[in-house]
Amino acid sequence: MTSIVMSVVDTHLHKFFNERALDRLRALGELSFDPDPLNHATEESRAMLREADIVVTCWETGSFDELLDDMPNLRLVVHSGGSIRAILGPEAFDRGIRMSSQTQVNAEPVAQYTVAMILLALKDIFHSHRRYVEKRDKDWQFWDEFENIGVYGATVGLIGLSRISRRVIDLLKPFNVNIKVQSGHLSDDQARELGVSAASMEEILSTSDVVSLHSASTPRTYHMLGAEHFAMMRDGVTFINTARGAICDQDALIEELKKDRIRAIIDVTDPEVCVPDSPLYTLPNVFLTPHAAGSMGRELFSLGDGAVNDVANYIMGGTVAGEILANEYNGRA
Repeated sequence: MTSIVMSVVDTHLHKFFNERALDRLRALGELSFDPDPLNHATEESRAMLREADIVVTCWETGSFDELLDDMPNLRLVVHSGGSIRAILGPEAFDRGIRMSSQTQVNAEPVAQYTVAMILLALKDIFHSHRRYVEKRDKDWQFWDEFENIGVYGATVGLIGLSRISRRVIDLLKPFNVNIKVQSGHLSDDQARELGVSAASMEEILSTSDVVSLHSASTPRTYHMLGAEHFAMMRDGVTFINTARGAICDQDALIEELKKDRIRAIIDVTDPEVCVPDSPLYTLPNVFLTPHAAGSMGRELFSLGDGAVNDVANYIMGGTVAGEILANEYNGRA
């Protein structure tokens, strides 16, 4: 019988896996729970892992890299979160160990957040709310100030062709918007297939009503967007960042926002927890959220279900949806 070990800290176990999900795992094999998922230091933990065919991991699970010599049966590690790098290195492939993560599943709520914000931004909801409050005791005609807003016929610019931006494209299909994408990986044929236009960074920034950032955070993309890029954005544009704060020169973005010329919806900052005295908290043209776009609350069960699906499909010889192949590790893990 297949040995399945849940190496998940107690605080996450029932946030990711409900009883139905755990029952599904029990039906697939002999399910046991690692008593030391953080460090794998106790003899009980080591003995359990020695027998494991499949290990299911989550946030805060400790690395297995130094334990692989003592895990001869291990064939699959299924991570319930996004990046698996802290848990398993690429050397595992040399041992015939397969791995998967739930990055694609987690892309769904990020894409939903992004599309919700795009639609609100195109209606200029945040700015109109601000003006409504400011003008509440004035003789003011709301409609006169917001003549050129709306979703219909608007231009949405996406920087980066990631899983999330692809899903954003899908979710925007019911709306009559023009989508432009900047990516070195986007061919003309792919653009036609996706129903978008390939565009340069300059075109995206200077012609879009909303610009949404979806690039990966790497040394190459550090501060990829700087003062000259924010200056290219036309008046009234909304910039959305659900990727990583370090991709932007945050100080340069703040300086441009202080001019009250553009708007911003910021879900990620640099550092990750925004410093208490950051102007992003108080600038009236900024809507700041605490990295809330990714899976939270009930959405974590979708990650757990995705992990269980990967285990089930592996055992039954099907396609492991979240699998990371050896040649994809550096880009996807």
